[in-house]
Amino acid sequence: MFGVRHKNMFLTSVLLTGLFFAGCSSPEATPQESADLQGPTATAEVEHDNEVSEATEDQGLSENESANAESGDIEAAFAERDQFHKDQQLLMDGSPLSAVTPEQKQFVAEQRAHIESQGGTWTPEYETLILALTGDACESAILSFHDVDTSAVQIHIASSPLFRGMIPEDMNDAEREQAEANMAEIMVYGMQHMCPADYPQWAQAVIELYPGLINVQ
Repeated sequence: MFGVRHKNMFLTSVLLTGLFFAGCSSPEATPQESADLQGPTATAEVEHDNEVSEATEDQGLSENESANAESGDIEAAFAERDQFHKDQQLLMDGSPLSAVTPEQKQFVAEQRAHIESQGGTWTPEYETLILALTGDACESAILSFHDVDTSAVQIHIASSPLFRGMIPEDMNDAEREQAEANMAEIMVYGMQHMCPADYPQWAQAVIELYPGLINVQ
């Protein structure tokens, strides 16, 4: 069920430490005055200390800006995820799913036609499964900032309750791999309809993960 799907949560903790170096001078004299009294070597040391201080401050600002940008990216990703749920009208309470958008209906129609052409029987449970599989993948794509590789897709599959729940534990390795490949093929096929911009990367990753076991165009 989609309501108990795996979620990729980005928990980001940023620790910024500012290191500031101060020149050693008496309260009565400025750093430059103190250096002048002590000769050229001291002057160079003070200038070096000032440069280090300025460079460290700049580094602190750069890290802070980077942290703010990352935080903004994460917030934007969650906002995009929420909008995706709204647009796709995906139920979050574990209820059965059925196609509601034109894209979902086309995806389901194509899958149903394929199943029935092979002599299979279409069921509401299967419709729930394929929509949940694809919805989860699209959500992972969003929360991965639309940039994934084979490792990220492999982690998504390995940690997905949908994959674990549908594949019997007593399967041997070859059977399990084929079952995963079949589900992954349906998952990325649905992405063409529900999040098409992410389809190329995910399809390529799945092809690399299961060479020769799937047929993703």
